[in-house]
Amino acid sequence: MSEKPYLHQAYASCPKHIELLLKDELIELGATDVAEKLSGVVFFATSEVLMKSLLWSRLANRILVMINQIKVETSDELYDAIYKTSWLEQVNKVPNTLAINFKGVNKELRNTQYSSQVVKDAICDRIRETNQTRPDIVKSNADLSVSVVLKQGQILVYQDVSGRSLHLRGYRQTLTKAPLKENLAAAVLIRANWPKLSKLGYNLVDPMCGSGTFLTEGYLMACDIAPGLTNPNYSVETWRYFDQDKWNAILFEAKSRMIAGIDNFKGQIIGADHHKDSVKITEEHAFQLNAEDKIQCQYKNFDNFNIPANNNLIVCNPPYGVRLKKNVDSTWRQLGEWMANKALDSKAAIMTYAKNQGFMLGFRATKSWKLMNGDLAITLITFDIGGTTKLNAPEGQKHALPETAQMVANRIKKNMAKLKKWIAKENINAYRVYDADIPEYAVAIDVYNEHINIQEYKAPNTIPEKKTKKRLDDAVLGAQVALNVKNDKVHIKTRQKQSNNNQYEKRVVDGDNIIVHEHGRKYIVNLEKYLDTGLFIDHRWIRNYIEENSKDKAFLNLFSYTSSVTVAAALGGASKTTSVDSSKTYLAWAKDNYRINKMDIYNHKLIRSDVLEYISSCNHKFDLIFVDPPTYSNSHSRETDWDVQRDHKQLLLACKRLLNAGGEIIFSNNYRKFQLDEDLSHYFSVTDFTYKSISPDFQKSKIKRVCYQLKI
Repeated sequence: MSEKPYLHQAYASCPKHIELLLKDELIELGATDVAEKLSGVVFFATSEVLMKSLLWSRLANRILVMINQIKVETSDELYDAIYKTSWLEQVNKVPNTLAINFKGVNKELRNTQYSSQVVKDAICDRIRETNQTRPDIVKSNADLSVSVVLKQGQILVYQDVSGRSLHLRGYRQTLTKAPLKENLAAAVLIRANWPKLSKLGYNLVDPMCGSGTFLTEGYLMACDIAPGLTNPNYSVETWRYFDQDKWNAILFEAKSRMIAGIDNFKGQIIGADHHKDSVKITEEHAFQLNAEDKIQCQYKNFDNFNIPANNNLIVCNPPYGVRLKKNVDSTWRQLGEWMANKALDSKAAIMTYAKNQGFMLGFRATKSWKLMNGDLAITLITFDIGGTTKLNAPEGQKHALPETAQMVANRIKKNMAKLKKWIAKENINAYRVYDADIPEYAVAIDVYNEHINIQEYKAPNTIPEKKTKKRLDDAVLGAQVALNVKNDKVHIKTRQKQSNNNQYEKRVVDGDNIIVHEHGRKYIVNLEKYLDTGLFIDHRWIRNYIEENSKDKAFLNLFSYTSSVTVAAALGGASKTTSVDSSKTYLAWAKDNYRINKMDIYNHKLIRSDVLEYISSCNHKFDLIFVDPPTYSNSHSRETDWDVQRDHKQLLLACKRLLNAGGEIIFSNNYRKFQLDEDLSHYFSVTDFTYKSISPDFQKSKIKRVCYQLKI
């Protein structure tokens, strides 16, 4: 009775979202007990299956064989755990080179470079003690490649039998900008059913082929060529379980299949690109594969690129406009027109970044999959190119939308039709066009020049996150199409419910400033750096009122933010202004607003202070005071917190002390349940400005702001 082959526990890493494809691939290669994990697959396999997987896997990055699993917390424990392994027993010869990869951190081991050094020292010390030699450290293709993963209080110690990333096939000598990795291209082709279609005589076509990765990977698949044959260099050859005879047999079988596969493939591999360098690079890669007579690449654009009449699979990775900063919308529309005019009855698989890009193509998707192209989350869509799948756009709309997104687009168009004359009359280019008009699509959409700023309202906890995400996607898509806004001009923010000690959340992204105009005033707006933009567009009427009523007056702006109201006062002829805010950032922003409006900084003071402290110590008098306090604040500069409902009376009476005879206060806030203290009518002549201060674009807004005039 023959002895059962020994099964090694192993792990194959891969790009995120292709784990299930890799699982199926490994099962087909002979692996057992296969289970997908995040960005990889755990499995068991004989040494022969592991060697075969190195040669044949189109999807894996690396294949690692488990050596040990040990509890570790400190660097000393890490050193001891690695040192105890008999490393010379893991290889079939004394290793001259060593490669280390370490991932993971804990409280003690917080630097992976340091942890990698500890592992290296432990392995080298053990080898030197046994053999009096020390291996050289290299990055890849080492005699001994070790990968260590630290997580949940233990290390997983692997021997990397691949020794290099398996996506490096070896045929690519030159790359274009933003190249597609080979194993991601292979995943796209598998999702597009190319392995089966190629056996049915289909042609593979890429009209924007770049460096030709789809073409070369498609050729390898169609001709049954093992991807490892083009770069058969692995650390497995020094592995203790490596069997040269079995390896030779695996290589012989692969070469035999290649010869038969090349002869059996009857389709064509066709690419085109409008960059000469890309065509040259693709031809170079085809030459490296000895496939220059099988892979055609033409220097053509959409207008003059023709393909066979039947049996075509169109696979394409058009530019997203992210890594290579440029507007790409016209390219996507041209691709859609080319498919409709010159690729009818073909099948298609297209990689998209923004949801609207898929709809620009003009065909109804049959399936879609999430993928990662480097650090970019993208979607692969597949569809048939034909009359029955053609999407029809409403008149005047550049491309079709899903029904849900079209609802939002229609509402925005309706709102814009009502606001158009008012916008022109008011001479503004910052305004609101949608504010949760359809309750399920609870976002606010504001226009700033050619940009749109989309803020999502916090959804009830009862609504699943997946559903709210889809609704947000639909709202963004509807707004972008209705307003004809380019991808790079769309700014999306999620406004989570803030805890009491938080104000607006600072964002990681630092976008460029833009300048908007309002009644001759200029304001700097930033749609990326913070959740707030630097301009409260619902204060537009207030700014106009202040400008019209500030001639020759001393003006005070409390909680001044970026001092947009102060700009209005200054341009209205205020004799002097003072703006008070506790934020250094907002005061710097205000100074920039002053500069672009050509205001004399010496006549318009900016004071960094807690507002209540400033009022209590101020000895100056003013004719006009604007007060727009937060609903709640617990500033570190005060011992007590601030609540607008509770504390507004005290604040306004303190402001009264600073008013000249006949002076007035404009008081506003955004607390939805606010009630002005009735006692204030004993000290002021109070007029409710709330209704008249709401401009047409905010009449149906979820924002509930109050505004009062208080005169003495």
